[in-house]
Amino acid sequence: MKKIILSLFVLSTLQIYAQKTINIFNYTGYNLINSLVASDQANNCYPSVSGTNYPIPVPPLGAVSYTGYYNSQLQNPPINSWDVVLAPNNGSVQPSTSPVLIALGASTDWMMNKFYVYDPNGAPLYYSGASIGTISCGTPLVSTLIPTSTTPYPFEAFWFVAGGQTYFVLQ
Repeated sequence: MKKIILSLFVLSTLQIYAQKTINIFNYTGYNLINSLVASDQANNCYPSVSGTNYPIPVPPLGAVSYTGYYNSQLQNPPINSWDVVLAPNNGSVQPSTSPVLIALGASTDWMMNKFYVYDPNGAPLYYSGASIGTISCGTPLVSTLIPTSTTPYPFEAFWFVAGGQTYFVLQ
């Protein structure tokens, strides 16, 4: 009985420090460029972590997954550093090997994606970029982007959480 309780305790402790996974799927014929943002949305969006200095390319019909910020330089494509803001006027750039990112993985979750697409053949695209997710702290979730007459996006985009993982799908 002690072994079972100890095993459950160890597993729950590991879950507390688990970093969140984001999965990005590009089902279009366009190249997709992503800039990911995460934060603690229950605490005025601090701390926040963003990978805007390393935009993530996803080729047409491609996919990428990131299991967090720590050691993201080992994932493909690599993210070598993250912009970290712990409080207003308290920001720094942390290498992906920084232990600070381990702690932030437990207190933050993926919040939004600033993205754009471009035609691999160089054809111009209008309305080729957008943001999806929780665009700023305390605002409603933008979970879908569908083309309309006022925003004729060349794609449909979806942002959702399932099974504890965040998904961004472009089609």
